[in-house]
Amino acid sequence: MNCKRVHWTTKENTFNRMTSWLPVCVILLLALQDSSQERVEGFTRGKVILPCRYNAMPTEKVTIFWRYKDDRNVYNIVSGKSDLTDQHRQFRDRTRIFPEELANGNFSLLLTDLKDSDSGSYSCFIPRVNIRHQVELSVQEKPTPEVGSKSSSMSIKGQNLILFLFLLLSPDLHFL
Repeated sequence: MNCKRVHWTTKENTFNRMTSWLPVCVILLLALQDSSQERVEGFTRGKVILPCRYNAMPTEKVTIFWRYKDDRNVYNIVSGKSDLTDQHRQFRDRTRIFPEELANGNFSLLLTDLKDSDSGSYSCFIPRVNIRHQVELSVQEKPTPEVGSKSSSMSIKGQNLILFLFLLLSPDLHFL
């Protein structure tokens, strides 16, 4: 039997070493791009704060991009200043940041006059550090209690009955 000894060439050996590190590189890349998600709930015609905080960077001249469903421009902060020139019409006159909080790493966004169509995914992207914070907003109709509902009138009647019994059964209470 004629057996030949196989010798790895330098290129093959280098390729094998590189491919063995590939999973490690992928994990590192995923770890470096920080992404987090929160859920926020609000009611129609109400307001909510969409949170976005990052403290581990200088905040002067910061650039932040708020997006809805990754393509609609909700709010831009460019070099530390609000820039609403390309803001989508869906959000006109309904958004605000907290300029006094930017220095603290708080890039949260106030969204007012909520509509059902505002429900969905929002992202706060900080390009300098490649961080994307996801916020899932759910807008619902505000529940309205029924006027004169049985449960509230029963509760009031029960309270009145307890007060009446207390007054009736109190031995130290004298009426003039």
